[in-house]
Amino acid sequence: MPMIILSASVFAQGIYLRAGGGYGLPAASTKLGEQYLHAEVNDGVNYSNTYSNKIVSGSYGSGADFSISAGYEFNRNFLFDLNVQYLVGKKYETSDIYSYTGNSYSGTDSQISSTSSRGLYFNPALVFSVGFGKGAPYGRLGAIIASPKIISDESSYYDLDGTYTSDIRWEYSNGLALGYQIGVGFNWKLTEKIDFYTEAGFISMTYYAKDGEMTKNIQDGIDVLDQLSVVQKQIVFKKTYDPNITYDPSQPLITGRQASPMSSVSLQVGIRFLLWRKAE
Repeated sequence: MPMIILSASVFAQGIYLRAGGGYGLPAASTKLGEQYLHAEVNDGVNYSNTYSNKIVSGSYGSGADFSISAGYEFNRNFLFDLNVQYLVGKKYETSDIYSYTGNSYSGTDSQISSTSSRGLYFNPALVFSVGFGKGAPYGRLGAIIASPKIISDESSYYDLDGTYTSDIRWEYSNGLALGYQIGVGFNWKLTEKIDFYTEAGFISMTYYAKDGEMTKNIQDGIDVLDQLSVVQKQIVFKKTYDPNITYDPSQPLITGRQASPMSSVSLQVGIRFLLWRKAE
């Protein structure tokens, strides 16, 4: 994760701004779903069924990130920085697809879901630099506070007996995720005020959404979202709840909370700009 670090020099206290970005790969991956395919062929003489199933694993914390940082250098070895990062998560696709091919007709019955995350991360951290010169290595340890949104687009297509299509979007949000981040990197001095940095980092975090809301429901090209009751398009996730509760159509559905993995291993690059520095 981009951050502000101690630049190699003979100066002490200082204030920095940083901006950068990078990409994170999934860490501590868990099963997110499956890609299931069933293909049936019947030409009147030969008949066959083909099946395939692929497990989709990953973490919604993987993807591209963009960040800005500001920090204060206490001395040539220690610094406090605050990083704000925006995540554009990788999309994960799960599916259940059946296809039929025959002499008189062919068709498909498919359900496909594409799920990803968006959100801001706040990352206060301590940085320790152990080197000086044009390339200064450093280590970083900090907390992660985030409130991401999980977005799931669900599409269906059926044309075995008539044609039917649907396009639904669910958004899961309003929860608070807490985690930690560690990182190591190098700060490369370009000028007295500008540095280039490279960093590898690890984030450990799990997210529990508080609410779910259906924000789109199009059936055969017609928007039917306003025709649905509240219980059909809103969800409240709770740690504990009564599964025997009688549901009110005018109230959100209440169900148990679900864990969304958000851990990642990432590489970031960026530029640091020195705003002010005090000589020893």
